[in-house]
Amino acid sequence: MAQSVSKRSNPAGGPEQFLKLFAAAGLKERILFTLAMLAIYRIGVHIPMPGVDPSAMLSHPELTQNLLGMFDLFTGGALNKLSIFSMGIGPYITTSIIIQLMTAVFPKLKALQKDFGEQGRKKLQQITRVLTIVFAAIQSFGLVKLLMSIKNPDAVLMPGPLFMFSAVIILTASALFVMWMGELITERGIGNGASLLIFVGIAARLPVMFKQTYEAVQSGQTSMVGVVVLCTVFLLLVALIVRLQLGLRKIMVLGAKRNVGRQTMAVPDDYLYLPVNPSGVMAIIFASSLLMFPATIMQFVSRQTGDPTKGLQQLITGMPVIGPQFAQFSQLPWVQNVWGFIVQEFAYTVSYQHWEHSLLYFLLILFFASFYTSMQYEPRDMAENLRRSGRSIQGVKPGRPTAEFLESTLNKLVFIGGTLIAIVAILPIHAEQLTGVVTLQGLGSTSLIILVGVAIDTQRQIMTHALSARYQSRGIFRAMGGKKEK
Repeated sequence: MAQSVSKRSNPAGGPEQFLKLFAAAGLKERILFTLAMLAIYRIGVHIPMPGVDPSAMLSHPELTQNLLGMFDLFTGGALNKLSIFSMGIGPYITTSIIIQLMTAVFPKLKALQKDFGEQGRKKLQQITRVLTIVFAAIQSFGLVKLLMSIKNPDAVLMPGPLFMFSAVIILTASALFVMWMGELITERGIGNGASLLIFVGIAARLPVMFKQTYEAVQSGQTSMVGVVVLCTVFLLLVALIVRLQLGLRKIMVLGAKRNVGRQTMAVPDDYLYLPVNPSGVMAIIFASSLLMFPATIMQFVSRQTGDPTKGLQQLITGMPVIGPQFAQFSQLPWVQNVWGFIVQEFAYTVSYQHWEHSLLYFLLILFFASFYTSMQYEPRDMAENLRRSGRSIQGVKPGRPTAEFLESTLNKLVFIGGTLIAIVAILPIHAEQLTGVVTLQGLGSTSLIILVGVAIDTQRQIMTHALSARYQSRGIFRAMGGKKEK
Protein backbone atom coordinates (compact mmCIF):
# COMPACT_ATOMS: atom_id res chain seq x y z
CA MET A 1 0.00 0.00 0.00
CA ALA A 2 2.80 2.39 0.91
CA GLN A 3 4.58 1.48 -2.30
CA SER A 4 1.45 2.25 -4.35
CA VAL A 5 1.06 5.66 -2.69
CA SER A 6 4.71 6.42 -3.34
CA LYS A 7 4.35 5.70 -7.04
CA ARG A 8 1.29 7.90 -7.32
CA SER A 9 2.90 10.81 -5.50
CA ASN A 10 6.06 10.61 -7.60
CA PRO A 11 5.28 9.56 -11.20
CA ALA A 12 8.95 9.65 -12.11
CA GLY A 13 9.62 6.89 -9.59
CA GLY A 14 12.34 8.73 -7.65
CA PRO A 15 15.95 9.56 -8.56
CA GLU A 16 16.81 5.97 -9.47
CA GLN A 17 13.93 5.73 -11.93
CA PHE A 18 14.85 9.10 -13.40
CA LEU A 19 18.43 7.95 -13.94
CA LYS A 20 17.15 4.78 -15.61
CA LEU A 21 14.88 6.87 -17.82
CA PHE A 22 17.78 9.20 -18.56
CA ALA A 23 19.89 6.24 -19.71
CA ALA A 24 17.06 4.53 -21.57
CA ALA A 25 16.27 7.65 -23.56
CA GLY A 26 19.82 7.78 -24.86
CA LEU A 27 20.19 11.27 -23.41
CA LYS A 28 23.48 10.45 -21.75
CA GLU A 29 25.08 9.49 -25.07
CA ARG A 30 23.58 12.50 -26.83
CA ILE A 31 24.71 14.96 -24.16
CA LEU A 32 28.22 13.47 -23.97
CA PHE A 33 28.50 13.59 -27.76
CA THR A 34 27.39 17.24 -27.78
CA LEU A 35 29.90 18.16 -25.06
CA ALA A 36 32.69 16.37 -26.97
CA MET A 37 31.92 18.31 -30.18
CA LEU A 38 31.80 21.60 -28.29
CA ALA A 39 35.13 20.79 -26.61
CA ILE A 40 36.72 20.12 -30.01
CA TYR A 41 35.37 23.43 -31.25
CA ARG A 42 36.81 25.32 -28.28
CA ILE A 43 40.20 23.65 -28.79
CA GLY A 44 40.22 24.76 -32.42
CA VAL A 45 39.50 28.36 -31.35
CA HIS A 46 42.92 28.48 -29.65
CA ILE A 47 44.89 27.10 -32.64
CA PRO A 48 46.42 30.09 -34.51
CA MET A 49 46.65 30.33 -38.27
CA PRO A 50 50.09 29.52 -39.74
CA GLY A 51 52.15 32.56 -40.71
CA VAL A 52 50.40 35.17 -38.54
CA ASP A 53 51.09 36.96 -35.28
CA PRO A 54 48.22 35.93 -32.94
CA SER A 55 48.68 39.06 -30.81
CA ALA A 56 48.43 41.51 -33.73
CA MET A 57 44.69 42.07 -33.34
CA LEU A 58 45.15 42.90 -29.66
CA SER A 59 47.28 45.87 -30.69
CA HIS A 60 44.44 47.16 -32.90
CA PRO A 61 41.25 46.85 -30.80
CA GLU A 62 39.42 49.23 -33.14
CA LEU A 63 39.39 46.51 -35.80
CA THR A 64 37.24 44.18 -33.68
CA GLN A 65 34.43 46.69 -33.30
CA ASN A 66 31.16 46.93 -35.22
CA LEU A 67 30.71 44.08 -37.71
CA LEU A 68 34.01 42.35 -36.96
CA GLY A 69 33.20 42.62 -33.26
CA MET A 70 29.97 40.70 -33.78
CA PHE A 71 31.82 37.97 -35.70
CA ASP A 72 34.42 37.79 -32.95
CA LEU A 73 31.71 37.51 -30.30
CA PHE A 74 29.93 34.68 -32.09
CA THR A 75 33.19 32.78 -32.58
CA GLY A 76 34.16 33.07 -28.94
CA GLY A 77 37.20 35.27 -29.56
CA ALA A 78 38.57 33.18 -32.45
CA LEU A 79 38.89 36.23 -34.72
CA ASN A 80 40.75 38.20 -32.06
CA LYS A 81 43.16 35.29 -31.66
CA LEU A 82 43.53 34.87 -35.46
CA SER A 83 42.52 31.25 -35.04
CA ILE A 84 41.89 28.71 -37.78
CA PHE A 85 38.23 28.92 -36.65
CA SER A 86 38.09 32.70 -37.23
CA MET A 87 35.17 32.23 -39.62
CA GLY A 88 33.31 30.09 -37.09
CA ILE A 89 29.75 29.16 -37.99
CA GLY A 90 29.24 32.59 -39.61
CA PRO A 91 29.30 31.52 -43.30
CA TYR A 92 26.79 28.76 -42.61
CA ILE A 93 24.45 31.12 -40.73
CA THR A 94 24.74 33.72 -43.49
CA THR A 95 23.94 31.13 -46.14
CA SER A 96 20.98 29.78 -44.16
CA ILE A 97 19.51 33.28 -43.85
CA ILE A 98 19.97 33.92 -47.57
CA ILE A 99 18.31 30.58 -48.41
CA GLN A 100 15.33 31.54 -46.25
CA LEU A 101 15.06 34.88 -48.05
CA MET A 102 15.41 33.23 -51.47
CA THR A 103 12.74 30.68 -50.55
CA ALA A 104 10.22 33.51 -50.20
CA VAL A 105 11.28 35.02 -53.56
CA PHE A 106 11.80 32.02 -55.85
CA PRO A 107 8.76 29.73 -56.34
CA LYS A 108 10.91 26.66 -57.12
CA LEU A 109 12.68 26.83 -53.78
CA LYS A 110 9.38 27.45 -52.02
CA ALA A 111 7.81 24.42 -53.72
CA LEU A 112 10.88 22.37 -52.86
CA GLN A 113 10.43 23.24 -49.21
CA LYS A 114 6.68 22.66 -49.04
CA ASP A 115 5.84 19.90 -51.51
CA PHE A 116 8.76 17.49 -51.39
CA GLY A 117 8.92 16.86 -47.64
CA GLU A 118 12.08 15.21 -46.34
CA GLN A 119 13.56 14.91 -49.82
CA GLY A 120 13.10 18.61 -50.45
CA ARG A 121 14.62 19.44 -47.07
CA LYS A 122 17.72 17.40 -47.92
CA LYS A 123 17.97 19.13 -51.30
CA LEU A 124 17.82 22.57 -49.66
CA GLN A 125 20.41 21.44 -47.15
CA GLN A 126 22.72 20.39 -49.97
CA ILE A 127 22.28 23.78 -51.66
CA THR A 128 23.05 25.46 -48.34
CA ARG A 129 26.28 23.46 -48.01
CA VAL A 130 27.47 24.39 -51.50
CA LEU A 131 26.73 28.08 -50.97
CA THR A 132 28.47 27.91 -47.60
CA ILE A 133 31.68 26.98 -49.40
CA VAL A 134 31.33 30.04 -51.63
CA PHE A 135 30.61 32.46 -48.78
CA ALA A 136 33.34 30.95 -46.61
CA ALA A 137 35.89 31.46 -49.39
CA ILE A 138 34.76 35.06 -50.01
CA GLN A 139 34.80 35.98 -46.31
CA SER A 140 38.15 34.23 -45.83
CA PHE A 141 39.65 36.20 -48.72
CA GLY A 142 38.38 39.46 -47.22
CA LEU A 143 39.81 38.59 -43.80
CA VAL A 144 43.19 37.68 -45.30
CA LYS A 145 43.31 40.98 -47.21
CA LEU A 146 42.52 42.81 -43.96
CA LEU A 147 45.28 40.95 -42.10
CA MET A 148 47.83 41.79 -44.79
CA SER A 149 47.01 45.50 -44.36
CA ILE A 150 47.63 45.52 -40.59
CA LYS A 151 50.98 47.06 -39.70
CA ASN A 152 52.81 47.99 -36.47
CA PRO A 153 52.94 45.16 -35.61
CA ASP A 154 52.51 43.18 -38.81
CA ALA A 155 49.73 40.62 -38.55
CA VAL A 156 51.18 38.55 -41.42
CA LEU A 157 54.79 37.47 -40.96
CA MET A 158 55.50 36.63 -44.63
CA PRO A 159 52.85 38.21 -46.88
CA GLY A 160 52.51 37.10 -50.44
CA PRO A 161 50.43 34.98 -52.85
CA LEU A 162 51.45 31.74 -51.13
CA PHE A 163 50.24 32.95 -47.74
CA MET A 164 47.00 34.29 -49.23
CA PHE A 165 46.24 30.99 -50.98
CA SER A 166 47.06 28.79 -47.98
CA ALA A 167 45.24 31.05 -45.50
CA VAL A 168 42.05 31.11 -47.59
CA ILE A 169 42.14 27.32 -47.93
CA ILE A 170 42.68 26.83 -44.18
CA LEU A 171 39.94 29.27 -43.17
CA THR A 172 37.46 27.88 -45.69
CA ALA A 173 38.15 24.27 -44.71
CA SER A 174 37.85 25.15 -41.03
CA ALA A 175 34.50 26.87 -41.65
CA LEU A 176 33.23 23.72 -43.39
CA PHE A 177 34.52 21.60 -40.51
CA VAL A 178 32.60 23.78 -38.04
CA MET A 179 29.48 23.46 -40.22
CA TRP A 180 29.90 19.66 -40.21
CA MET A 181 30.22 19.63 -36.42
CA GLY A 182 27.04 21.69 -36.13
CA GLU A 183 25.12 19.24 -38.31
CA LEU A 184 26.48 16.29 -36.31
CA ILE A 185 25.30 17.90 -33.07
CA THR A 186 21.84 18.46 -34.54
CA GLU A 187 21.63 14.86 -35.77
CA ARG A 188 23.29 12.91 -32.95
CA GLY A 189 23.36 15.31 -30.04
CA ILE A 190 20.98 17.60 -28.19
CA GLY A 191 19.77 20.92 -29.53
CA ASN A 192 20.46 22.81 -32.72
CA GLY A 193 24.16 22.47 -33.55
CA ALA A 194 24.68 25.89 -35.14
CA SER A 195 22.88 27.66 -32.29
CA LEU A 196 24.87 25.76 -29.67
CA LEU A 197 28.17 26.71 -31.31
CA ILE A 198 27.17 30.38 -31.19
CA PHE A 199 25.95 29.89 -27.61
CA VAL A 200 29.29 28.42 -26.53
CA GLY A 201 31.18 31.21 -28.31
CA ILE A 202 29.24 33.90 -26.44
CA ALA A 203 29.35 32.04 -23.11
CA ALA A 204 33.13 31.61 -23.42
CA ARG A 205 33.54 35.41 -23.48
CA LEU A 206 31.56 35.95 -20.27
CA PRO A 207 34.40 35.08 -17.84
CA VAL A 208 36.70 37.50 -19.69
CA MET A 209 34.08 40.28 -19.48
CA PHE A 210 33.50 39.65 -15.77
CA LYS A 211 37.25 39.65 -15.11
CA GLN A 212 37.73 42.93 -16.97
CA THR A 213 34.80 44.45 -15.09
CA TYR A 214 36.23 43.35 -11.73
CA GLU A 215 39.64 44.79 -12.60
CA ALA A 216 38.05 48.07 -13.74
CA VAL A 217 36.16 48.36 -10.44
CA GLN A 218 39.29 47.57 -8.42
CA SER A 219 41.34 50.17 -10.29
CA GLY A 220 38.62 52.83 -9.93
CA GLN A 221 37.95 53.16 -13.67
CA THR A 222 34.37 51.90 -13.25
CA SER A 223 31.87 52.63 -10.50
CA MET A 224 30.52 49.68 -8.53
CA VAL A 225 27.11 51.34 -8.49
CA GLY A 226 27.17 51.50 -12.29
CA VAL A 227 28.00 47.80 -12.53
CA VAL A 228 25.13 46.90 -10.17
CA VAL A 229 22.68 49.07 -12.11
CA LEU A 230 23.78 47.61 -15.45
CA CYS A 231 23.57 44.02 -14.17
CA THR A 232 20.08 44.76 -12.83
CA VAL A 233 19.06 46.02 -16.27
CA PHE A 234 20.46 42.85 -17.84
CA LEU A 235 18.51 40.64 -15.40
CA LEU A 236 15.28 42.51 -16.17
CA LEU A 237 15.96 42.12 -19.89
CA VAL A 238 16.56 38.38 -19.43
CA ALA A 239 13.16 38.09 -17.71
CA LEU A 240 11.54 40.01 -20.58
CA ILE A 241 13.28 37.81 -23.16
CA VAL A 242 12.05 34.66 -21.42
CA ARG A 243 8.49 35.99 -21.53
CA LEU A 244 8.89 36.85 -25.20
CA GLN A 245 10.35 33.44 -26.06
CA LEU A 246 7.62 31.54 -24.20
CA GLY A 247 4.73 33.90 -24.96
CA LEU A 248 1.99 32.47 -27.19
CA ARG A 249 -1.33 33.68 -28.56
CA LYS A 250 -3.87 30.86 -28.27
CA ILE A 251 -6.64 30.74 -30.88
CA MET A 252 -9.51 28.29 -30.40
CA VAL A 253 -9.96 25.98 -33.40
CA LEU A 254 -13.26 24.11 -33.50
CA GLY A 255 -13.15 20.40 -34.30
CA ALA A 256 -14.78 18.77 -37.29
CA LYS A 257 -16.92 15.67 -37.78
CA ARG A 258 -15.46 12.82 -39.80
CA ASN A 259 -17.10 9.69 -41.14
CA VAL A 260 -15.18 6.56 -40.21
CA GLY A 261 -17.02 3.65 -41.79
CA ARG A 262 -20.65 3.90 -40.70
CA GLN A 263 -19.83 5.96 -37.64
CA THR A 264 -19.44 9.68 -37.36
CA MET A 265 -16.58 10.73 -35.11
CA ALA A 266 -16.12 14.24 -33.75
CA VAL A 267 -12.60 15.66 -33.73
CA PRO A 268 -12.04 17.48 -30.44
CA ASP A 269 -11.42 21.21 -30.32
CA ASP A 270 -7.83 22.37 -30.32
CA TYR A 271 -5.75 25.53 -30.19
CA LEU A 272 -3.66 27.28 -32.80
CA TYR A 273 -0.55 28.74 -31.15
CA LEU A 274 1.11 31.86 -32.56
CA PRO A 275 4.30 33.19 -30.91
CA VAL A 276 4.26 36.70 -29.46
CA ASN A 277 7.62 37.36 -31.11
CA PRO A 278 7.39 35.50 -34.45
CA SER A 279 10.72 36.81 -35.79
CA GLY A 280 12.78 35.81 -32.73
CA VAL A 281 16.32 37.16 -32.88
CA MET A 282 16.39 37.40 -36.68
CA ALA A 283 15.03 40.97 -36.76
CA ILE A 284 17.87 42.19 -34.51
CA ILE A 285 20.49 40.30 -36.53
CA PHE A 286 19.25 41.77 -39.81
CA ALA A 287 18.94 45.32 -38.45
CA SER A 288 22.29 45.33 -36.63
CA SER A 289 24.12 43.81 -39.60
CA LEU A 290 22.67 46.44 -41.93
CA LEU A 291 23.75 49.25 -39.60
CA MET A 292 27.18 47.77 -39.00
CA PHE A 293 28.20 47.81 -42.66
CA PRO A 294 28.27 51.64 -42.95
CA ALA A 295 29.71 51.85 -39.42
CA THR A 296 32.57 49.59 -40.47
CA ILE A 297 33.18 51.73 -43.57
CA MET A 298 33.22 54.86 -41.40
CA GLN A 299 35.69 53.17 -39.09
CA PHE A 300 38.18 52.40 -41.87
CA VAL A 301 37.72 55.87 -43.41
CA SER A 302 38.43 57.52 -40.06
CA ARG A 303 41.63 55.48 -39.75
CA GLN A 304 42.86 57.03 -43.00
CA THR A 305 41.83 60.65 -42.36
CA GLY A 306 41.54 60.88 -38.57
CA ASP A 307 38.06 62.45 -38.86
CA PRO A 308 35.08 60.28 -39.91
CA THR A 309 33.06 63.28 -41.13
CA LYS A 310 35.80 64.64 -43.38
CA GLY A 311 36.75 61.13 -44.42
CA LEU A 312 33.23 60.34 -45.58
CA GLN A 313 33.01 63.66 -47.40
CA GLN A 314 36.30 62.97 -49.21
CA LEU A 315 35.16 59.45 -50.02
CA ILE A 316 31.90 60.55 -51.64
CA THR A 317 33.10 63.71 -53.40
CA GLY A 318 36.09 61.78 -54.71
CA MET A 319 33.89 59.41 -56.70
CA PRO A 320 34.33 59.84 -60.47
CA VAL A 321 30.57 60.23 -61.01
CA ILE A 322 30.05 62.90 -58.35
CA GLY A 323 33.33 64.77 -57.86
CA PRO A 324 34.15 66.31 -61.27
CA GLN A 325 30.61 67.37 -62.16
CA PHE A 326 29.88 69.08 -58.86
CA ALA A 327 33.33 70.33 -57.90
CA GLN A 328 32.51 74.03 -58.36
CA PHE A 329 28.97 73.67 -57.06
CA SER A 330 30.23 72.05 -53.87
CA GLN A 331 32.44 75.07 -53.12
CA LEU A 332 29.43 77.30 -52.41
CA PRO A 333 29.16 78.10 -48.68
CA TRP A 334 25.51 77.07 -48.26
CA VAL A 335 26.16 73.78 -50.11
CA GLN A 336 29.07 73.02 -47.82
CA ASN A 337 26.90 73.77 -44.75
CA VAL A 338 24.07 71.53 -45.95
CA TRP A 339 26.46 68.79 -46.98
CA GLY A 340 28.29 69.00 -43.65
CA PHE A 341 24.98 68.65 -41.79
CA ILE A 342 23.99 65.61 -43.87
CA VAL A 343 27.35 63.92 -43.38
CA GLN A 344 27.31 64.63 -39.65
CA GLU A 345 23.79 63.22 -39.25
CA PHE A 346 24.82 60.13 -41.22
CA ALA A 347 27.79 59.67 -38.90
CA TYR A 348 25.47 59.99 -35.88
CA THR A 349 23.04 57.50 -37.42
CA VAL A 350 25.63 54.74 -37.67
CA SER A 351 27.17 55.57 -34.27
CA TYR A 352 25.30 53.82 -31.47
CA GLN A 353 25.92 56.57 -28.90
CA HIS A 354 23.39 58.94 -30.52
CA TRP A 355 19.59 58.98 -30.53
CA GLU A 356 19.50 59.02 -34.35
CA HIS A 357 21.02 55.55 -34.33
CA SER A 358 18.48 54.28 -31.78
CA LEU A 359 15.54 55.64 -33.79
CA LEU A 360 16.75 54.08 -37.04
CA TYR A 361 17.58 50.84 -35.20
CA PHE A 362 14.04 50.74 -33.76
CA LEU A 363 12.42 51.26 -37.17
CA LEU A 364 14.64 48.68 -38.86
CA ILE A 365 13.81 46.06 -36.22
CA LEU A 366 10.08 46.63 -36.75
CA PHE A 367 10.54 46.39 -40.52
CA PHE A 368 12.56 43.17 -40.44
CA ALA A 369 10.25 41.65 -37.82
CA SER A 370 7.33 42.19 -40.19
CA PHE A 371 9.34 41.02 -43.21
CA TYR A 372 10.61 37.82 -41.56
CA THR A 373 7.17 36.98 -40.15
CA SER A 374 5.59 37.37 -43.58
CA MET A 375 8.03 34.76 -44.90
CA GLN A 376 7.42 32.27 -42.10
CA TYR A 377 3.65 32.59 -41.75
CA GLU A 378 1.19 32.75 -44.63
CA PRO A 379 -2.36 33.46 -43.38
CA ARG A 380 -3.95 32.36 -46.67
CA ASP A 381 -2.29 28.95 -46.57
CA MET A 382 -3.16 28.54 -42.89
CA ALA A 383 -6.80 29.42 -43.57
CA GLU A 384 -6.91 27.05 -46.55
CA ASN A 385 -5.50 24.18 -44.51
CA LEU A 386 -8.14 24.74 -41.84
CA ARG A 387 -10.89 24.81 -44.46
CA ARG A 388 -9.73 21.59 -46.10
CA SER A 389 -9.64 19.79 -42.78
CA GLY A 390 -13.19 20.95 -42.03
CA ARG A 391 -12.09 23.02 -39.05
CA SER A 392 -12.62 26.68 -38.29
CA ILE A 393 -11.61 29.36 -35.80
CA GLN A 394 -14.19 30.06 -33.15
CA GLY A 395 -16.32 33.05 -34.11
CA VAL A 396 -14.72 33.45 -37.56
CA LYS A 397 -16.12 32.21 -40.86
CA PRO A 398 -13.91 29.87 -42.94
CA GLY A 399 -12.07 31.07 -46.02
CA ARG A 400 -11.20 34.71 -46.58
CA PRO A 401 -12.46 35.97 -43.16
CA THR A 402 -10.16 33.45 -41.46
CA ALA A 403 -7.18 34.62 -43.53
CA GLU A 404 -7.95 38.26 -42.68
CA PHE A 405 -8.30 37.40 -38.98
CA LEU A 406 -4.97 35.55 -38.93
CA GLU A 407 -3.25 38.36 -40.83
CA SER A 408 -4.61 40.97 -38.41
CA THR A 409 -3.56 38.86 -35.43
CA LEU A 410 -0.05 38.38 -36.81
CA ASN A 411 0.31 42.10 -37.50
CA LYS A 412 -0.60 42.87 -33.88
CA LEU A 413 1.86 40.25 -32.62
CA VAL A 414 4.59 41.62 -34.90
CA PHE A 415 4.04 45.14 -33.56
CA ILE A 416 4.00 44.02 -29.92
CA GLY A 417 6.88 41.57 -30.25
CA GLY A 418 8.90 43.88 -32.51
CA THR A 419 8.47 46.82 -30.13
CA LEU A 420 9.52 44.78 -27.10
CA ILE A 421 12.47 43.21 -28.92
CA ALA A 422 13.54 46.68 -30.08
CA ILE A 423 13.47 47.86 -26.46
CA VAL A 424 15.62 44.86 -25.56
CA ALA A 425 18.03 45.84 -28.34
CA ILE A 426 18.28 49.56 -27.56
CA LEU A 427 18.13 49.63 -23.75
CA PRO A 428 21.56 47.99 -23.11
CA ILE A 429 23.25 50.56 -25.38
CA HIS A 430 22.01 53.53 -23.38
CA ALA A 431 22.34 51.71 -20.05
CA GLU A 432 26.04 51.14 -20.74
CA GLN A 433 26.41 54.77 -21.80
CA LEU A 434 24.70 56.14 -18.66
CA THR A 435 26.51 53.85 -16.21
CA GLY A 436 29.90 54.26 -17.89
CA VAL A 437 30.54 50.49 -17.83
CA VAL A 438 32.28 49.59 -21.11
CA THR A 439 33.65 46.16 -20.15
CA LEU A 440 30.29 44.43 -20.76
CA GLN A 441 29.62 45.85 -24.24
CA GLY A 442 29.72 42.38 -25.80
CA LEU A 443 26.83 41.29 -23.57
CA GLY A 444 24.24 43.14 -25.61
CA SER A 445 20.75 42.39 -26.80
CA THR A 446 21.70 39.86 -29.48
CA SER A 447 23.88 37.92 -27.05
CA LEU A 448 21.20 37.85 -24.35
CA ILE A 449 18.49 36.68 -26.74
CA ILE A 450 20.71 33.96 -28.19
CA LEU A 451 21.81 32.74 -24.75
CA VAL A 452 18.27 32.61 -23.37
CA GLY A 453 16.69 31.26 -26.56
CA VAL A 454 19.21 28.46 -27.07
CA ALA A 455 19.01 27.49 -23.39
CA ILE A 456 15.20 27.26 -23.54
CA ASP A 457 15.25 25.33 -26.82
CA THR A 458 17.85 22.85 -25.54
CA GLN A 459 15.90 22.31 -22.33
CA ARG A 460 12.75 21.63 -24.35
CA GLN A 461 14.53 19.05 -26.50
CA ILE A 462 15.92 17.27 -23.44
CA MET A 463 12.44 17.04 -21.92
CA THR A 464 10.98 15.91 -25.25
CA HIS A 465 13.49 13.05 -25.53
CA ALA A 466 12.87 12.00 -21.93
CA LEU A 467 9.07 12.07 -22.23
CA SER A 468 9.13 10.31 -25.60
CA ALA A 469 11.27 7.52 -24.19
CA ARG A 470 8.99 7.26 -21.17
CA TYR A 471 5.87 6.83 -23.29
CA GLN A 472 7.61 4.38 -25.59
CA SER A 473 8.74 2.28 -22.64
CA ARG A 474 5.16 2.25 -21.35
CA GLY A 475 3.86 1.14 -24.73
CA ILE A 476 6.44 -1.65 -25.02
CA PHE A 477 5.68 -2.81 -21.48
CA ARG A 478 1.96 -2.97 -22.18
CA ALA A 479 2.49 -4.75 -25.52
CA MET A 480 4.43 -7.44 -23.63
CA GLY A 481 1.42 -8.03 -21.37
CA GLY A 482 2.44 -5.91 -18.40
CA LYS A 483 0.02 -4.25 -16.08
CA LYS A 484 -1.07 -0.68 -16.62
CA GLU A 485 1.18 1.76 -14.78
CA LYS A 486 -0.61 4.10 -12.46
